[in-house]
Amino acid sequence: MTASKLPLLLCTRLFLPIVIWYGAATTVHAQNLRAATAASYIERGNEWFAKGEYARAEADYTLAIATDPNQAGAYCTRATTRYRMGKLQEALADFDHALQRDPRLAEAYVGRGGVRYVLGDFDGVISDSNKAIELNPARAQSWNNRGLARGGKGDDAGALADFDRAVILDPRNAEIYNNRGVVRFRLKDYDGAIGDQNQALKLRPGYAEAFSDRGAARQFKGNLDGAMTDYNQAIRLNPRFADVWFNRASLWQRKDEWARAEADFTEYIAHKPQHAEAYAARGIVRLRQGRASEARQDFEQCLRLNPNLRQPVEEMIEEARRQMARRRAPR
Repeated sequence: MTASKLPLLLCTRLFLPIVIWYGAATTVHAQNLRAATAASYIERGNEWFAKGEYARAEADYTLAIATDPNQAGAYCTRATTRYRMGKLQEALADFDHALQRDPRLAEAYVGRGGVRYVLGDFDGVISDSNKAIELNPARAQSWNNRGLARGGKGDDAGALADFDRAVILDPRNAEIYNNRGVVRFRLKDYDGAIGDQNQALKLRPGYAEAFSDRGAARQFKGNLDGAMTDYNQAIRLNPRFADVWFNRASLWQRKDEWARAEADFTEYIAHKPQHAEAYAARGIVRLRQGRASEARQDFEQCLRLNPNLRQPVEEMIEEARRQMARRRAPR
């Protein structure tokens, strides 16, 4: 975002592939009854995890830890489960416990980096990923996670280098291709972005986010019909994916389809009601439809959420009014 203008840009974004690590936790040598009992709880917890029964999996991993508190793997698997449940701070604490018990457990560094990414601690992700790479440089996920964090810090060149390495290590991972495509988009390499998203969709044909991100690259290349096709397909595949509604709204704006843009911005806001810029965007399309009172309400809500946007919003309003005046002027 620049200081002078609120950009109504496409919401392409990086997606964090969730690290599922639980196989190693079952490799427990039955040196005594306690270890064997803990292993049985872990095994049953793994079965619940595979079925998506995360609360039951968490309970079994907790029993394993109570039975044998030295089980680094049990902490690691419970952390991954808690991450899936949205218990981010508890997951972070479990990864810490796992690493206290086994400082060379590479999977725990990868998992903790994943939690830190969601929490916005990009430096922490980079630190954890560096350690994971040091312990196991052949693990694609470590390079991918570091690429995500570098991208989050604005180091797109560094992110691209990490995704390049991750793709070499795991050439059948659709999410890594899509992540690299997003970075290429940011670097204005739209053809490269489309190529990566094509590969992601070849590997995973139902990947809604890749359709949305490819639509963004197509839109910036001027292929509006192709972009619309991709956005529509993303919505069919996953109507709960918020960002594609913003993307398609911006395309309706470009086509001067104000009512359709408003509808899509409204859908986006239903998913992300704290995104200040979305209210400004909807306010502009309402203003273009002659509904100044509703537009004003949107601008006010935008500024309540983010007062720092006052100048960009005022400039957007002025530009919209100039465009409206030009259209009304006799020719």
